[in-house]
Amino acid sequence: MYHRLFKEADLMRLPRRTVVVLLSLYLLGTLMELSSLVILMPVFQFIQTGGDVAALTAEHRHWRILTEAYAVFGLSPTLASLLATSFVFLILRQIFAYIRQLVQAGAKESMIARMRADAFESYLHADTAYQDLAESGGLINDLTTDLQRAADYMFGQIMFAGILVVIMIYAVGLFVLSIPMTLTAVGIFGIALLLLQTQMRKSEVAGREVVQANQRMSTFLVERLRLARLVRLAGMEGAESDHMRALTTRQRNGLMRLFTLLARVDVIMEPMVIGAAYILIFVSIESFGLDIEQIGLFLVIVLRLLPMVKEIARTRQSNRATKAAHASVTARLTEMGAARELFDGSLPFETLAIGCRFEGVHFTYPGDSEKPAMNDVSVTFEAGQLTALVGPSGAGKSTLIDLIPRLRHPDQGQIFLDGVGIDEFSLASLRAGIAYAPQSPQIFNVTITEHIRYGKADATMAEVRRAAELANAADFIDALPDGFDTLVGESGTRLSGGQRQRLDLARALVRQSPILLLDEPTSNLDADSEALFRDALTQIRRETAITTIVIAHRLSTVTMADKIVVLEAGRVTADGSHDDLVEAGSWYASAFRKQGGLSAAAQ
Repeated sequence: MYHRLFKEADLMRLPRRTVVVLLSLYLLGTLMELSSLVILMPVFQFIQTGGDVAALTAEHRHWRILTEAYAVFGLSPTLASLLATSFVFLILRQIFAYIRQLVQAGAKESMIARMRADAFESYLHADTAYQDLAESGGLINDLTTDLQRAADYMFGQIMFAGILVVIMIYAVGLFVLSIPMTLTAVGIFGIALLLLQTQMRKSEVAGREVVQANQRMSTFLVERLRLARLVRLAGMEGAESDHMRALTTRQRNGLMRLFTLLARVDVIMEPMVIGAAYILIFVSIESFGLDIEQIGLFLVIVLRLLPMVKEIARTRQSNRATKAAHASVTARLTEMGAARELFDGSLPFETLAIGCRFEGVHFTYPGDSEKPAMNDVSVTFEAGQLTALVGPSGAGKSTLIDLIPRLRHPDQGQIFLDGVGIDEFSLASLRAGIAYAPQSPQIFNVTITEHIRYGKADATMAEVRRAAELANAADFIDALPDGFDTLVGESGTRLSGGQRQRLDLARALVRQSPILLLDEPTSNLDADSEALFRDALTQIRRETAITTIVIAHRLSTVTMADKIVVLEAGRVTADGSHDDLVEAGSWYASAFRKQGGLSAAAQ
């Protein structure tokens, strides 16, 4: 059992020394308490003999030991000194219990805080394939509700082990007093615990149902809160509210079933342990012929053990109820640990002088082997130039730029930066040398300055303004009442779509990275905002040496690019300037004409 306890502690990031300290405090507290009770036998004997210490010393070996022990302190056994000794042991027991509670509370809260921080870090360092599949609702539930329940399970296991230590020490004392009586007590209490096994098994099943209900609730809330506007515009408020009520009802029913089982065991245990005590009294008097002081001490110890037997049943049931949460949390930590990105490179990546080159790159998403996302892609992105990636949806454009910062890894082929394979660079320096802006700007509820500095916290105000100017964002920022100190609202709701896109471009530019990756930055913008963003790209191309790779859905955004690469079905089917591709009559020419026609019609 203790081997398993230490193994579970390792899974929960709980130091083994903490477990040892807690069990040691249980042991010391129990020894003090047992000593306090054992002193009561000499007290009874002292009273029975009228305080004849000489007769007691001559008749009982333990009195000789007791007398010699008192003599060391210059004392002699009296009723007052015996009672005082018992009380001192009791006080020591309380001191150890107090220390144990403080250590346990501190260790539990520290473990929860450490696990949350470690789990969050593990998720951030997990590979993209894991993050693609992980449900944010389930992850949040594991790091909040179920982590608390998992901690309850872990420390419930420690408490269970500690109570077993207490019972074993008391059992030794009981065996010394009377072997037949102790065996009788063990049999009675064992039968009582066996009768409760059915209820405990039901608690384990109920615990799993509660974990599942909590995860469904968290997933539902994360999704619906994020899509609240869609719910309202679709007129689904009533249906979603009903769904929420159904989930909360299921969660409540699971918890009530669990609490009912816990209460049932609590109620059943009370008469069972009291009945067991009555049986022991009857048997000790009628069958074993013990002395009155032995019966008295035996019953005192048994009565002290009764709540412990009750507690061990309650703890066992509670552990079964929280076992599923512990399993869910530890499985999550194990999965994220196994999915951690490989930091195998050692070279620093600082500049890009020649370019980025793909050679025979293949990539297939897990579970989609019949349709590779990239198939024998060979292409070069020259340093200091603006290169556009275009093509129909699903052509592999986003996959290609994910491969450059090693968010994904090719199944075959290689990617080179200035002739050096990207796996040879340290991951930290590689990503520090790559700035990225997504299709939908991901903006925190912070000031404009704080958002631009995200990724480069030490950027000076001059660098922040310069990045905003390059992104064509300085004018609208200066026009805001608080300028660069303006709070943008959650997800940048106080800004227009075009303003958010240019603000996020400034955030990417302030890092002054040699490579800039842009994933369809104008797909959701109106014509005016697109024009402003296109002007920003032109300015970046003209005034910096940044190598820019931009995925474009709107081809009008990238007509001025140095090179346009066409991807279709995971293959490079054409590349060249805008004029070259239009003249070649490729997919690009057809798509450009369609988009131009739509624009003309719209006007």
